[in-house]
Amino acid sequence: MTGPTLGHFALFLALAAAAWAATAAWLSTIARGRGLQYSAERGLLTAFACVACAVVALEYGFVTNDFRLDAVYHYSSIAQPLPYKIGALWGGQAGSLLLWTLLLGGMATVVVLTNRKKNRALMPWVTVVLGVVMTFFLILVNFVASPFEVGPWRADGVGLNPQLKNYWMMIHPPTLYNGYVAFTVPFAFAIAALATRRTGDIWFRTTRRWTLYAWFFLGIGILMGSYWAYIELGWGGYWAWDPVENASLMPWLTGTAFLHSVMIQEKRGMLKVWNVSLVIMTFCLAIFGTFLTRSGIISSVHSFATSNIGPAFAWFLGIVFFGSLCLLILRLPALESEARLESALSREASFLFNNMVLVGIAATVLLLTTFPLISESVTGRKVTMGPPIFNLVNIPWALVLMALMGIGPLIAWRKATAENLRRSFVVPGVIGLWTLGLMLVLTGRDAWAALLTCSRSLLHADFGTFFDALKVFYPSVCFALAAFVLATAALEFARGVRSRRRQYGEGALTALWRLVDRNKRRWGGYVVHVGVVVVFIGVAASSAYRKETVQMVSPKGTLAIDGYSLVYDGYRLEAKDDYVSAVTEISVWQDGRFAARLEAEQRWHPNMLYPELKDAFLRAKAASGSSPESARAAVQEVFGVIDSLEGRAGREVKTPSTEVAIHRSVSLAHPARFGEDFYVTPLGVDPFTGRANFRVFVNPMVNFLWIGGIILVIGAHLSVLPDRRERARLAAAMVLEDRAAA
Repeated sequence: MTGPTLGHFALFLALAAAAWAATAAWLSTIARGRGLQYSAERGLLTAFACVACAVVALEYGFVTNDFRLDAVYHYSSIAQPLPYKIGALWGGQAGSLLLWTLLLGGMATVVVLTNRKKNRALMPWVTVVLGVVMTFFLILVNFVASPFEVGPWRADGVGLNPQLKNYWMMIHPPTLYNGYVAFTVPFAFAIAALATRRTGDIWFRTTRRWTLYAWFFLGIGILMGSYWAYIELGWGGYWAWDPVENASLMPWLTGTAFLHSVMIQEKRGMLKVWNVSLVIMTFCLAIFGTFLTRSGIISSVHSFATSNIGPAFAWFLGIVFFGSLCLLILRLPALESEARLESALSREASFLFNNMVLVGIAATVLLLTTFPLISESVTGRKVTMGPPIFNLVNIPWALVLMALMGIGPLIAWRKATAENLRRSFVVPGVIGLWTLGLMLVLTGRDAWAALLTCSRSLLHADFGTFFDALKVFYPSVCFALAAFVLATAALEFARGVRSRRRQYGEGALTALWRLVDRNKRRWGGYVVHVGVVVVFIGVAASSAYRKETVQMVSPKGTLAIDGYSLVYDGYRLEAKDDYVSAVTEISVWQDGRFAARLEAEQRWHPNMLYPELKDAFLRAKAASGSSPESARAAVQEVFGVIDSLEGRAGREVKTPSTEVAIHRSVSLAHPARFGEDFYVTPLGVDPFTGRANFRVFVNPMVNFLWIGGIILVIGAHLSVLPDRRERARLAAAMVLEDRAAA
């Protein structure tokens, strides 16, 4: 049996098993006995095993260069390095859907195996939801976008998009998909809770780690994608408010809101309707993001071509959203709150405001992302919503969110007293105000003028002027709020350690260790807040204080920016794997002292459909180990063939048939200047003369983004470590819910 045949057969069996799992689980909710439910769970396990076989078959096709497969032909080539052949699985639409299905099957398997002896009242409906979602994706990969479509015999393939030939290709998409897919599990338990009327604490306590898992991987995937864009695309940035970037941000925001608001339900029995709504919203936004990427209705560097998948996703999203909404409305009597909000000065209120801000940001991003589509469908005119409008609208939201990150954890439950407020906020408040004053002094008259303009415009309700002035003033406010949040976190840790030292006579490190060990969730949350604040610092500083210059430089020429001198020492031509490149060699000097040596390059990825181009490329690779003069002459021959082919092919087919040029950038971290990143990219290099058009950025504190990501990883891992108190709470909740059901 050939690989394509095996893959087709495995996917068909997986579809049958997943459909049976959904059907049998639904029937088990009507019939008595456990037989159907156990059969349904085995159906999910079988579906996962079959999908895994299909993935192995497709990967075998990539590794063995089976160019009969359309997926292999379009996303791999003989010269493509092995890691990128493996990663090509998720480089195309059909393969990425297969990866999504594999991850969903794996998570469904874990859910089934870990709930064999618990949550038996919820598991039939959980299995129904997981089976239905998996069946939908298997219908797509079987009938709409099959990864095993076979074409005529072909000697070589097109290969991956050159921008995907980066080591982050192996990490970023699977990480992001882990986040997207994992939100299916809390959604399934929420629907099961509504269907069975078991709307107490069990469903969200059971899925707390799943929600953290999804939130963590989606957040880390977003940061990885930002870093990938920063080093790959050559524009000196990390976030462009691209529609697909926005699609990943929205479920992360609503997932963050759920993780905060569910604490209110745990403590006070409030916000039950809101929490279920957030889970539904998060899952639907994850599906919406996949719809945006694969429908072809938007222009994005991330999106795939137009296909029949877009309408299929739109129908599925509509059914899921409105079906879940109807079920929620039917179960409203079972979701009554057990308590009321007693005061605006309480932790419940601060968490509620936090939720409003997070959902507000998500709603704003959703509106601005889809507005061009709405405008075009209504008026027939295309409207572009660029980064400036996104930044303008979301900067105030972000500042309010930072303030709430510092306020929420310190304020008391139910109702805060004046003594509680004074004890908790005097020191952090003074530190924040001192930082604001210091920043205003350092930034000079412009910040003071912007501050006055902000105040006057607010008094006169002139919001346009307010936002314009805020763009100048907001970095100072951001640093002040960051200092406030960091001070609150440090103060809480200090109080906890001091209390343990007084009570148990422990050393400082021992007290800190045991303090965190006794409540990993709380202290892990503080660490996550610190990581998010550090990311905000990097975003504010790098966007507000960035310097940029573009200049054409000849070899041995010099370019100056922000106290640095860049000497363009020369260039060399190379032939590697499936591309040729012009590598520029740069020496960086600061204040007359040598700082670093950098190499930035422009790469050309010639398509090998033309025999003369392929022959010239092979000669260049063979000459790469010879003398520099021979190697340069051989690579220049490739460029000569490219030039002649461009003239022959014409503008219409130039890019797909002859060359794709990308710019490999380099960056230099400068710790002496507070994490400043020195970023160089060659916009164009003449392979015959070596003249290069350089774009140089100085991005202050941009490395704080990546440092904040590392801190976030630490905090998230700390939050999901085993916790005896959490297990005890879950066991107690199960007992109470079983008694209520009985």
